[in-house]
Amino acid sequence: MLECLAKPAKRSVHKLRTSTRRIEAQLELLAMLPELPQHAKPREKLLRLLKKVRQAAGDVRDLDVQRDLIAEALPKNARGHKAEDLRKEARQLKQALKQKRDQLADELLTVVKAEKADLPLAFTRLFDSLENAGSLSISESDLTALIHTWYSQHTPAAPPDIDDVEHLHDIRKFAKLARYLAESAPKSAESSRRLAARFEDLQEAGGQWHDWLILAESARNQLGGSAQLPIEFAARAEKCLKSFERRIEKMTASTTQALAA
Repeated sequence: MLECLAKPAKRSVHKLRTSTRRIEAQLELLAMLPELPQHAKPREKLLRLLKKVRQAAGDVRDLDVQRDLIAEALPKNARGHKAEDLRKEARQLKQALKQKRDQLADELLTVVKAEKADLPLAFTRLFDSLENAGSLSISESDLTALIHTWYSQHTPAAPPDIDDVEHLHDIRKFAKLARYLAESAPKSAESSRRLAARFEDLQEAGGQWHDWLILAESARNQLGGSAQLPIEFAARAEKCLKSFERRIEKMTASTTQALAA
């Protein structure tokens, strides 16, 4: 948060977004542990504050990713009218996204300034509520079992509808949180780390699909229906969606197998 207040640069915003996600995963894990002192109210308060920061940072981070993807989609060393038209569209789109990024970065700063005093207090209240906990530790086998159960409860056993963008986006978010849950284990916990890697693979596939999809929509809104760049972005999103679907099926089968063992 302090880094972003000094300058909301790409790296700082990414770190802030990721850090809030990791803390949210820890809070999700707390809710799964049995026989803890009552801590629901301070936990929910902390989650609400973190969500504001994470969403504000996420809006900026998404634009950073989209601006990088534009260059990736342009033809390398190509000549001719089509290539030049694409480059012209790319320049126009990048400028529009930069302006939007500057606006959202200012909004992020407003959120961080508002929350920087409340968050430490919310953490303190949560720690105080857990002061008399007998133990906050959990075995590796119990952790992986909890993660498999949690993921299966939040995702359907049947393949999702490929036209249900919101549902597919939710699966990506659940995979990310499951990854961070698994990464809460020490590096020596090999099975947890392998599980984290599988969820990261699913998350990355979903992220690539979603980034291209949102970029295609932004390009259409900014450049109009006759532009070529939105078509290129949509084609890449469609290609990434197929990869994402395969990984969803693989993870669903793996989770079902783990729960049956």
